Formats: sequence, structure tokens, C-alpha cells
Amino acid sequence: MNELPVDARPRLAARARLRPDPASGKTALLAPETVLLLNPTSAAIVELCDGRTLAEIADALAARFTVPREQALAESAAYLGRLRDRGLVELP
Repeated sequence: MNELPVDARPRLAARARLRPDPASGKTALLAPETVLLLNPTSAAIVELCDGRTLAEIADALAARFTVPREQALAESAAYLGRLRDRGLVELP
């Protein structure tokens, strides 16, 4: 797995969708044969994949969760990298 550059603009893959899960109340990331129930942090990361750069995503997360920017950047990059490896996030 390669590291994501801070200027990457991750987005959901065309086959992936975010939907509320009525049973749990959590956000679900859906793709063919895949359902991931996201915790609040994971949901925030994926919801911010709306054209923002990884650096902008980290800034928003740092402010929202009151964590150091470096921590937000490292953790969001690692999470998005795992989603990319599963084909759920793309880097255009």
C-alpha cells in the first residue's frame, strides 16, 4: 500500500454509497457484497471525501474532534488507504 499524498482528493468509488442503517442508526458504507457500519470518526472521514484534499480533510477532522492535525492526517490517510485497497475509495 502506498501512502496517500496530502494533495490527493479521495472520493467514494462509483460502486460505493453511504446510507443510514435503520437498525443501528450508524452510517453504512455499501458496495456490492460489502456493508461496513462506520463509527462516527470513520463516517466523518468518508463524508469529507467530497472533493477536498487529504490535507483539508485532516484540518476539518482536527477541528471537529479536537485532535492535533498531524494525528488527524495520519489516521485519515491510513483509513482511506485501507478503503482504497478494498476498492471503496478512489484517487482521481
